[in-house]
Amino acid sequence: MKYRILEEYADMLEKEGLLISYDGGYARDAGMDVQIKDISYNSILCGEGTLFICKGANFKSQYLSDAIEKGAVGFVCSSDFDEIDRFKNIPHLVVGDMRRAISKISAMYFDRSWDRGLKLVGLTGTKGKSTTATMIKSILDVHCGREVGFSSGIYTYDGKQREKARKLTTPETIELHRILDGCVRNDCKYLVMEVSSQALKYDRTLDLKFEVCGFLNISEDHISGAEHKDMEDYFTSKLLIFRQSRIACINSDMDQEYLARVLEAARQECDEVVTFGFVQDADVKGLSVEEVPGKIILKVRFFFNNKVCEDIFTVNIGGKYNASNALMAIAAALKLGVPVNTIKRGLEQVKVAGRMELYTIPEKSVDIIVDCAHNKMSYEALFEYVRNHYPERKVGFLFGCVGDKAFNRRREAGEIADKNADFVVITERDPGKEDVNKICNEILDNMKHKEKARIITDRDCAVNAMLETAEKMENCVVILAGCGSDAYVKRGNTFVEFATDGERVQKYLEERS
Repeated sequence: MKYRILEEYADMLEKEGLLISYDGGYARDAGMDVQIKDISYNSILCGEGTLFICKGANFKSQYLSDAIEKGAVGFVCSSDFDEIDRFKNIPHLVVGDMRRAISKISAMYFDRSWDRGLKLVGLTGTKGKSTTATMIKSILDVHCGREVGFSSGIYTYDGKQREKARKLTTPETIELHRILDGCVRNDCKYLVMEVSSQALKYDRTLDLKFEVCGFLNISEDHISGAEHKDMEDYFTSKLLIFRQSRIACINSDMDQEYLARVLEAARQECDEVVTFGFVQDADVKGLSVEEVPGKIILKVRFFFNNKVCEDIFTVNIGGKYNASNALMAIAAALKLGVPVNTIKRGLEQVKVAGRMELYTIPEKSVDIIVDCAHNKMSYEALFEYVRNHYPERKVGFLFGCVGDKAFNRRREAGEIADKNADFVVITERDPGKEDVNKICNEILDNMKHKEKARIITDRDCAVNAMLETAEKMENCVVILAGCGSDAYVKRGNTFVEFATDGERVQKYLEERS
């Protein structure tokens, strides 16, 4: 990063058409020469020389006061900040579009270091982003002989520091830019990341350029007042990824209602478009997929080194539905110039935390699947897997729905549970500001056969109760869905650390032995 004075930020924002005012009660040449040593929108993290950014629906002027007390030398606010006169003696910049301004300010602070040699791979889609990103990372880890950068809903890694993700699929702008800058400083050559529709819509990724992007799939999700107003808004937000990508990889098996528009948008914006899937004309075509315990075996036809090739890829994760994710990983790796044998080794050793984690109580013929499935597409794929592999067994389903958003999931989850599961536990999953009992009861209201469901809001107790029921019933399979490897739950505006479902299962098994 390069320390600049506030006037340089003002000049940049003015050129971008974002600056409304830079008058802080000082003459420009007297008040704008403060050196900016850090940027933050969290007053707790402010120190000497910080430029504080006043953002967020819950912003309070007290946060700005706290930031100044801790050493902030200036601030950025939007034109609707109605208490600006209280702080008129502090140098400040008033902007018309706060989210774009944050991206531009952050990119300038970090001197756009990621543009100098870091290749970005971005993935968007309704489901499969984390799994596919992990597959690509595993391939690139082998290719580079070391871990590459990573940003997902599971964890982030900048070549040195690994941190559990706190719920956002794509981090907020400054945090994301800090990860990218860390990758550059730690000599990573690649960063693989999930790119959410919210990140695209609200400009968190505005100043990134993806060498390769992937569009995995699309179905109704994230429709609420806090996310997307309707399906069209959700879909068009995801299409924005092509504006900042050089090569696009598109799933040809996608719902035909959307495929033509996805391909058209990609061809308009990207230098190259590659398709993958099981359809006849896919560039990276799945010829067959076979399941063995904990793995899938893919036969794939693809174009490499100016010739058509066929090869077998073994993927170290179960579920036929993961074949599409593996094809995307293969397509991206080929476009990045990774040798085929390296791709094979990366997929052979991939491990995806919280995805299809399998546990068993053999003497009771109980199998336990821990998975992060949390929407209609993911649930349906999981139940299809269970029907194929455990056709004679009873099925238990434990899940919950988030608060404050994605309200359609409550109806869909209730209907899917009613149709596919024999016994059900509805529990907590990130209630936020909503009452967890209200969320659970709304899910239950969408089940016709309510007698097979229980509401147990404490997730520790819920997992124990589900496993106890399974043991008594015997010869069954249990799905613990929604959390996967999540190690935090959102209650109110606070993220509270708690156990993962895998840890809960392991504790249960240890205590019963």
